[in-house]
Amino acid sequence: MAGILASTINNRIGIAGIADKVKIHPIRISRAWERALLFKDTNIVVFAHGDEFTELNEFVYMRLLEKSAEQGVFVVTAASNSEGADGSEETPLPWSLADDTPGVVSVAATYATNPTLLLANHPKLASFGAPGTDAWSPRPKRVEGEWLYWDRWGSSVAAAATSGVVALMMSFKNFKPLEIERMLLNSTEDRVRTKWGHEMPYGVLRPDLAVKQAIAETRQSQPDESSTARGKERKANS
Repeated sequence: MAGILASTINNRIGIAGIADKVKIHPIRISRAWERALLFKDTNIVVFAHGDEFTELNEFVYMRLLEKSAEQGVFVVTAASNSEGADGSEETPLPWSLADDTPGVVSVAATYATNPTLLLANHPKLASFGAPGTDAWSPRPKRVEGEWLYWDRWGSSVAAAATSGVVALMMSFKNFKPLEIERMLLNSTEDRVRTKWGHEMPYGVLRPDLAVKQAIAETRQSQPDESSTARGKERKANS
């Protein structure tokens, strides 16, 4: 997933990531997540993994999600790929908590060739859908000096790609988690549906719209250069 997010562009040996200038601190378990929050340069936490639901796990992950938001860290979680139950106490953590936690999103995987069609039938608690098929990522394996790649699919792919989009958005301005969440949700379209035709209450992410919105809001927050120049001129003449 790190390769999808940040593989170096134009390195002539592999794939190109979405945002190749970002720094990555790999995490896998909740304790490592806490450690990641100690880094001053952490802006985004990507949790492309699911943990079983227990009351203790729910407490731990909720605390981590809230702590991330308090520190200005945006969190992207991967929705379940399961075809099974989808109740809040039956789905993996932490993605099932995203809907109730400001500054956190959960991403459901859709088909790249049909972005509004879900891979799994039951991720009702997701924030939005994003393509999660036909993605190539590097493998930690070499054969005769050449790195191997494989075709990946699932919500982990969708979450990694979404995180790359967020990294691009934050390259213009260090937006707050709630601002990022709002812009992403405002950059969705249509309604995703299951293979059985059931519509979900969320749409599919349009990365181009999200980046354009980030650029527009960055420009709005910057002082007008002509007004600044006129102010300096008046001050000089006074």
